[in-house]
Amino acid sequence: MFWLVAGLLGAAIGAVVAGRVVAARAEARSRRLTVAAAAAADRGRELIGLPPVASRDPEDIAFALDEMIERRMQDAQASREERRRLQSVLSGLVDGVMLVDRTGRVLLANEAAYGIWPRLTARLLGMSQIAIFHDPDLDAALSRAQATGQAETVVHVLSGPPRRYLEVRILPAQEEGGALLVLRDVTDRHAVDQMRRDFVANVSHELQTPLTTIRGFAETLSEESDLSPEERRRFAGLVLREAKRMTDLVRDLLELARLEAEAWRPAPEPVNLHDLAADVCERAQARAQNRQLTLTRGEDGPAIVAGYADELRRALDNLVANAIAYTPPRGAIEVRTGTDARGVFASVRDTGIGIPAGEQSRVFERFYRVDKGRSRESGGTGLGLAIVRHVIEAHGGRVLVESAPGNGSTFTCVFPRPSEPPQPGSAASL
Repeated sequence: MFWLVAGLLGAAIGAVVAGRVVAARAEARSRRLTVAAAAAADRGRELIGLPPVASRDPEDIAFALDEMIERRMQDAQASREERRRLQSVLSGLVDGVMLVDRTGRVLLANEAAYGIWPRLTARLLGMSQIAIFHDPDLDAALSRAQATGQAETVVHVLSGPPRRYLEVRILPAQEEGGALLVLRDVTDRHAVDQMRRDFVANVSHELQTPLTTIRGFAETLSEESDLSPEERRRFAGLVLREAKRMTDLVRDLLELARLEAEAWRPAPEPVNLHDLAADVCERAQARAQNRQLTLTRGEDGPAIVAGYADELRRALDNLVANAIAYTPPRGAIEVRTGTDARGVFASVRDTGIGIPAGEQSRVFERFYRVDKGRSRESGGTGLGLAIVRHVIEAHGGRVLVESAPGNGSTFTCVFPRPSEPPQPGSAASL
């Protein structure tokens, strides 16, 4: 019994001693941690979130470390959220956005920027802007923006095909030393500006020619008193012809302006293209016979469309007049109307000079002529086909061209069937 009690007491004493040893070791570790933290603070090392050096309780240090870790985790989460919001904003932009560092290397780009150079998508980040744009003017503008802190704008040409124009707005980033590049596709605007310049130049030229002729013959008639009656009649006839040419030009310009107005829409009335073609051919027979041309007409099934008869008649008359102007004597012109797999159609086929493949897409431009001399001799204004395209697209149709040099041309106006909803084209884009 004595030995049993002694054993138990010995075990209890051993446990107490062991507990004290463990506590002593824990306290020693805490002291070392506190001393190390204090020593680090004394050496000037920044321990973010730790209490002042005077407070050296291990529990305070552990609590401070937990708070520091929590703040760091919150900061990281906030940073991820901020990056996600930024990416969402950039992805929604229509314009391309690129951030470059002070050396011109791309640090960030949105989806619109990747879409400009789809072949570089996998390696756009990290590339130099010089390797992307290959544009000395843009490189010089970027250097100026970084040096002066002032925004710069450059128009960069993408060779294509198709050829495109980018407006690059350079916004210097003062703190980072880089720049933000905002890329906007201005191809359509450039095309409109070019069209406007060409239009003004063409109108000036088209008006200058008849005005010069009228002025010259008018001066002759007023200053030359010894002209014979035949000469006076001839000069007066030339003045009248040029005056009519100017009248036709102004009329066509007003017609284009009216067709391009957004408020204009074709009236929803049924129009029989057979009757329309018969009327146009009857009125054009005299002109065709004067040029020794054969003008015929054919029908292929029903040809009822919804639209405005006067506008459609004007479009078909322009196509026939164009065929007469570009078909040599003893040629043939055929006007056909009907319905085929494409829809309701009206076509004008001639055996004229034809149109080269490279010019077929331009024949609907204002004042564009395949054979300038022939068109001027016939008195054309160069606006007929532009009017045709406006009218047909406003009726939800389209104009197709089939032609080859020396083998004539076929212009076909295709309209939706009466059961199909029309989809008006954007005539203002021409």
